[in-house]
Amino acid sequence: MALEDALVLAELLATHQTAERALTEYERRRRPRVEWVQAQTHRRDRTRSLPPIVRNLTLRLAGERIYRSNYEPLREPA
Repeated sequence: MALEDALVLAELLATHQTAERALTEYERRRRPRVEWVQAQTHRRDRTRSLPPIVRNLTLRLAGERIYRSNYEPLREPA
């Protein structure tokens, strides 16, 4: 995400007249992505509290699907 942030911020600083406007637009553009990443992190963290047998079975049966659904948006153009 740091690389994404840097690219967006560099683009906005180059195209906006003031740093204040660039930062306002930066926050607007980055907020949905940050919220999505946080939600995914919290969702994955909940599996840590499952009993090991349930967690292991869940990951064995759906681990690949979970992984793909978590990371597919990273492959889509912004």
